[in-house]
Amino acid sequence: MTTNPATPVTLARERRSRLSAALQAIGIFAVLIAAVHAFDFATRIDPPALPPPAALPVRIEGDTARVGGAYLAPRGKLRVMQVAGDPVELGYQHARLAGPLIAIGDARMLALFERTVPWRPIRSVMSALVQARYRRLDQTFPSDRRAELFGESAGYDDPYTDVFPTYQRLVYLHSLYDIALAFEHSPLLCTAFVAAGPATVDGHTIVGRNFDFDVDPWFDDDKIVEIVSPQGKIPFASIAWPGMTGVVTGMNAEGIWINVNGGRAGGLDSGGTPVVFTTRAVLEGARSIDEAIAIIRHDAPMASHILLVADGKTGESAVVERAPGRELGIVRDPTTTVLANHFRTAPLDTDPKDERIRAITTTLARAARMRELVDGERGRIDVPTAAGFMRNRRGARDEVLPLGNRNALDAIVSTHSVVADLTTRTLWVSEGPRTLGRYVRIDLPARLRDGDAAAAAEAAGDLPADPALTDGTWDRLRVGERIRAEAQAAAHARRWSAAAELYRYAIRIRDDDHLAWQGLARAADAMHDPATVHAAWQRVLALAPEGPATVTEAQLNVAPSAAGGAPE
Repeated sequence: MTTNPATPVTLARERRSRLSAALQAIGIFAVLIAAVHAFDFATRIDPPALPPPAALPVRIEGDTARVGGAYLAPRGKLRVMQVAGDPVELGYQHARLAGPLIAIGDARMLALFERTVPWRPIRSVMSALVQARYRRLDQTFPSDRRAELFGESAGYDDPYTDVFPTYQRLVYLHSLYDIALAFEHSPLLCTAFVAAGPATVDGHTIVGRNFDFDVDPWFDDDKIVEIVSPQGKIPFASIAWPGMTGVVTGMNAEGIWINVNGGRAGGLDSGGTPVVFTTRAVLEGARSIDEAIAIIRHDAPMASHILLVADGKTGESAVVERAPGRELGIVRDPTTTVLANHFRTAPLDTDPKDERIRAITTTLARAARMRELVDGERGRIDVPTAAGFMRNRRGARDEVLPLGNRNALDAIVSTHSVVADLTTRTLWVSEGPRTLGRYVRIDLPARLRDGDAAAAAEAAGDLPADPALTDGTWDRLRVGERIRAEAQAAAHARRWSAAAELYRYAIRIRDDDHLAWQGLARAADAMHDPATVHAAWQRVLALAPEGPATVTEAQLNVAPSAAGGAPE
């Protein structure tokens, strides 16, 4: 068989066809590039049109960084930052001082996103959805907070501008707590109390709070106590993480306390104000409970949550419950309040999402235990006693619990743990890890008067570390956490045999590791091993399951029919 040689006409036609295809491909590619740029332009969140802050150098003096009169200095294993000025200056000073720490946090959050969503195209789609849905997110931010984020973006030497522009990413990060609270599986573990007047040793108003934002160790390792003097407003102290200018836990110079606990009801309103800005407004502006409630009422919430407010001058405290589109629920008390993660006012307390929180989390158990401790120590509560509450690892009715059980007030997962004497305007902040390190004393009036020179006098009032930090308890807990994380990864990949063996390894290290027993039960169920399922769930029941739903799951699996008639 012979082939006809190509003629000049045929060759020219083929060249034109290939050129046409190439031009079409280039055209399609150009359209896609243009579409991407158009999408980015349409969803870009631009900073406010403000004059840039004056550039200031960072001076390093030993362990202390300084920018103008602002500083970032160690206090034990904690860091204390003190800034002052107008909103742009506050944000700029914060970023110049804490920029390297912010970059570490950004890297950790991006890595967490990649681990959680390993397929890059899915991450791109999710990022695009975030851009589209929240393209006007900062329009409901108070103007001072937009100006502060602008100052922060100007002061941050950002290595991740390829992900999102700096200001835009800071807008997202300051809304992250609200957005996370709207998701079904976001962590809800925080617990707090207030005791005042006849409930305390000397009539002072004492507050304790565990912030159990169990997402990444960075939030604990690099937490910062921020002393902020906003121009023309009330100075305050806030316990947060590098880059966060809002407030999750804080106290002002007038003795007003506020903290946010997660709660779940209603939906997400992207046109609302992030809760960390509402709490910031309370600290900057409130001198009483009534003023705090008025400020809270002014803002529409993005997501549901619960606020604890207390006044060191009167001893009164209030729980303020919020959800988009609902009236505030307010419960006031003159002497004692305890708070976990469930609502107590109608109609929020009958919302299906709140009912589910009561069923699947340990909120009821933690509230009951805190109430037992506060009532049992009435008249004897002081700062060391309060720190003991926050480190308490027993359950309601003084039940002995395995280490890390979330029925306890201290499951050793806290991002920060704080005790405050609102009467003297003094904080004690856990330096880490979690609740086990010292509670470091921060004297707000002295800091406002003397700056970092106040640190020397503060040290005499520090509370000692928990013995569990050095007696091997902490080491066993960490090893168990690492092994369980490997087991969970194996289970996620449906490598059930490997998961079961890793859970057994964790149990050999600590026989009371209730989460390892629970993981083993579920891996064995996937492997169709009813005898192991039955035995593992029996052990979980003996070790106190975390939440009513887990109790029910365990009971169903130890019933004789579940194990094919296995004996008890």
